[in-house]
Amino acid sequence: MYPWPLVKRVKSCWDRLTSWLTANFPEVKATLGKGASEGEIQKLERILKVKLPLPTRLLYRFHDGQHFSDKNLSGGMAGCPLGLIGGYCFYNHSVNVYLLSLHEVISKTQEIVRHLNLPDTSEYIVVAASSSYVGKFFFLNCSDGQLYVGTQNFPTDAEMMPCVPQALISPVHDFNSDQQQDAMLLWLEEHGRRLHNGMIKILGKGNIKSISQFPEESPLCSTAVTSGVKVRASAVFVPEAADLEDISTKYVFAYSIRMSLLPEGCIINGMHFSSCQLHLRHWVISANDTAVSNVNAEAVIGKFPLLFPGEKEFVYESCTPLPTSTGSVEGSFTFVPGRLADPKGIPFEVEVGRFPLQLPDYIF
Repeated sequence: MYPWPLVKRVKSCWDRLTSWLTANFPEVKATLGKGASEGEIQKLERILKVKLPLPTRLLYRFHDGQHFSDKNLSGGMAGCPLGLIGGYCFYNHSVNVYLLSLHEVISKTQEIVRHLNLPDTSEYIVVAASSSYVGKFFFLNCSDGQLYVGTQNFPTDAEMMPCVPQALISPVHDFNSDQQQDAMLLWLEEHGRRLHNGMIKILGKGNIKSISQFPEESPLCSTAVTSGVKVRASAVFVPEAADLEDISTKYVFAYSIRMSLLPEGCIINGMHFSSCQLHLRHWVISANDTAVSNVNAEAVIGKFPLLFPGEKEFVYESCTPLPTSTGSVEGSFTFVPGRLADPKGIPFEVEVGRFPLQLPDYIF
């Protein structure tokens, strides 16, 4: 009952995702539900009064979203790190996006329709959400096949942003065409590509690991080494914090800074030091090509990281609003060899290579 080329494409999409999960994150693979039946899909369509796009129907025929056991949810659903899409964290803002099962699609959609007083004939259904307390929801428009994500203003005026380039979406209800591609399929295919090419990876914090949406490869991630100190930096768009009605803070970006000391240690003017400690930071944040913020201050998020050769990266996250959809961040850190309390030499500057702030084609 489905075009065979589309069946093969959807299977390839899931195979790509599950092969990566098998090798890198089997705990997430274990949460993928078994395929939904036609009857279960028709029940959703009847209750929510929608007709699912063909690609999304097929995606659910292979896997009915994610299902979490009591073992997965030892701390409750809030904060569960096993979302297939993953996310990011900065300050107290933590996001980890998972795919909803058909049962949850029904309940979440009904809940939001009631909350926003939307007509019960709305074409939008909730297909993905964050497991944290942060309200981040992805909505599939069952009529045109586009995927949307709610902004900061969503709870009050249902403001949303498209997640996939509209030009890529083709007829989604034509059983006689083998060219259907809705945003849900395109979105998951792009996610699979990013996982396989190493653009996004697993981030571990303590005993908890999750898929991080902070880019790990150039050109979205910058890398600079100065005097033995390596700094990697990248940013991700935060749609749920965006305010499209506010000219000055229309877009919000979270950024991740990773710093480490190379195995040979800190080298200044030919002298080797076994440690160094951060003292100051300097940031230049630009909107388009115009500097909108120039910051000089002590520490990073209140900390003065002490680096030793070969140790794990010190990672911290922060965020910045931007009036434009593109911009950049660059700057430097001032370190002292040894420790701040016991310096072994004069302070030195460590470069933070410029990294982009940009509204992406695909929003996760």
